Amino acid sequence: MVIHNPLLNKEFRQRMRTNRAPVVITAYLVSMAALTFLMLYENVQGQFALLLPARSEQVFLVVSLLQMTVVAFLTPAFAAGSISGERERRTLAVLLTTPLSPGEILIGKILSSSALLALLVIVTLPLYSLVFLFGGAVPQEALAVFGFQLYTILVIAALSVAWSTLALRSGWSTVLSYSTVTFMTLVTGLLGYALQFAAIRFPADGFLTEWGNELLQLNPLWVDARLENAVTGTFHSWLIFVGFYSILAVALLGLSVWRLRPQVLSFMPGVSRSDERNYQ
Repeated sequence: MVIHNPLLNKEFRQRMRTNRAPVVITAYLVSMAALTFLMLYENVQGQFALLLPARSEQVFLVVSLLQMTVVAFLTPAFAAGSISGERERRTLAVLLTTPLSPGEILIGKILSSSALLALLVIVTLPLYSLVFLFGGAVPQEALAVFGFQLYTILVIAALSVAWSTLALRSGWSTVLSYSTVTFMTLVTGLLGYALQFAAIRFPADGFLTEWGNELLQLNPLWVDARLENAVTGTFHSWLIFVGFYSILAVALLGLSVWRLRPQVLSFMPGVSRSDERNYQ
C-alpha cells in the first residue's frame, strides 16, 4: 500500500525536486558540522589527540538534543497544511475521487511531510562518528537516539496531518500542531521538573514525584537524554512515550478518516449520513 501509493510518489517528487530541499539539507548539515567541530575543539582544548570521554559525552548530548528540538519544531511546518491546504486550493474533492482510501491519503501525506526531516537526521549520522573517536558514545546509544528521533518525527507529522484534516483552515491546523509540539517539549518538561522540585520540599508527598516522572516521560528531549544515560529514570521510559503518543496519533487519525469520508461510520445507529461535500 505504501510502495504503490501514487500520492506518496507525487509528494516525494514535488518536495525533493525543488531548489529548497538541497539548500535546506546543505545548510543544516554545514551548521551542525560547524557546531560539532567547535564543541569538540573547545572540549579537548585544541588537542585532538587527547581523549576525554566525559567531555565528548556532553558534545553527543548537546548535538542530539539540539537536533531533536530542530526537527520537532520543523515538522509541523511541512505537515500542518497538508490536508487543509488541499481543501483551500479546492483540490481535496479531486483527491477524494481517486481510488485511494482515506487511510492511504493520510499515510501518503504523513510519510511525504516527514521525509525531508528524516533525511536531515540521516545526513548527520557521520557527525556522530566523530564523537566515537573520542569515546563519547557507543554505537548502541547512537542507534537508539537515531531511531527515537525518526519515531518522534513520524508521530509529530501524524499529529500535524490529523490536525490539518480536522481543522478547516491551515492557520488553525498550524496553531494546533505547534501547540502540540510545545506541550511535548516545553510544558511537560517544565511541569515535570516543577513537580520534582516540589517533591524535594515535600518528600512525604509521593504524588508529586510520581506525576513529575510521568510528565517527563512524555517529553522527547528528556527521553532522548535518558537514552544517553544523561538523566536518571527507568530503563524503559521510552515505552511510555511511544505508547502514549502512538495511541493519541491513532485516535486522531481515526477521526481524520471519518472527517475525510463520513460514510465509513454510516452503519452505526445515530450517525449522520452526511457526505464529504459538507467538509469540502
